[in-house]
Amino acid sequence: MHILALDFDGVLCDSSREVFVVAVDTYAAVEPNSALLGQLMPLRDDAAAGGNEHLDTEIYRRFRDLLPLGNRAEDFGVSLQAVEKEAVISDQEAYDAFYRKIGQRWLDRFHRRFYECRGGLREGDVRRWLQLHLPFPGLADALRRHKERTHPAVATAKDARSVHLLLDELGFDDVFDSKLILDKQTGVEKTHHLRVLHERTGAEFEDITFVDDKVNHLVRVAELGVRPVLAGWGFNTEREHELARVLGFEVADLERVDEVLFKGE
Repeated sequence: MHILALDFDGVLCDSSREVFVVAVDTYAAVEPNSALLGQLMPLRDDAAAGGNEHLDTEIYRRFRDLLPLGNRAEDFGVSLQAVEKEAVISDQEAYDAFYRKIGQRWLDRFHRRFYECRGGLREGDVRRWLQLHLPFPGLADALRRHKERTHPAVATAKDARSVHLLLDELGFDDVFDSKLILDKQTGVEKTHHLRVLHERTGAEFEDITFVDDKVNHLVRVAELGVRPVLAGWGFNTEREHELARVLGFEVADLERVDEVLFKGE
C-alpha cells in the first residue's frame, strides 16, 4: 500500500495571496504606526482584488522569499518586520537569529491576531476568501490518475473547516477519503500526522511519501523512515531546492508529478 501524504498550503493550494492579505492586516493591527504600511496597503489591496501588480514589487518578493524559513503564523509578522528593517537574511540561521531578537509577547500577539483576521475575512465573505486561493495546475488530475494504486492523504496544520471548504473549491472534492484528511487537531508536528496515517492505514513508514514545501518539515519526518519530497512549486526558492538535494530529498515540479510522486506505487 502506497500512501501519498501532502501538506496543504503551498502544496495542494496556492494560498500566497490570502497569506499576504491576512499578514498585512495583522501587521496593521499590531504595528499601526509602522512606516511600511503606506507601501504595504496598496499591495495588499491589489492582492485582495485578484490583481498581479504586487507580485513584481521588491517588498512582496522579499516577504515571499522569507516564507520558507518560518513555520507558524507569527513568522509572517517576523518576515514583515525583516522587510521593514531591511534585515539581511540569506539562510535559516540568519532568520532564526532575527526571530530570537523579537519578544515572545509580540510573537504571541501576532499569532493570535493573525487567526482573528483570517477568521474575520473568511466568515465575513466566504466567497471572497475562497477566491484568494488558487489551485496548482494539473495536480488534482494527477492524484485522480493514480488513485487506484496510491491512497492520497492530507497532512496539514490548517483547521478542518478551511481545509474542507478549499478542497471543494479547488477541485479535490472526490480525491481524498475523509478519514485521510488530517488537520491541525492531529498535532503540531507533521510527524504526528504521519504516525496517525501509519496507524489508520496499516502502511509501513517506508511506503509513505510525504510532500511538503518546507525543507525543515521534511527533515523532521525523514527520521520516521518516510520518503520526503519537496514540492518545488510551493513557498520555496532555489535556496530550498538546493538544500533539499544536499540532504538527499527529491524535488518535484508540476511537470514531473507523475514521475516523482508516484514512483513508490
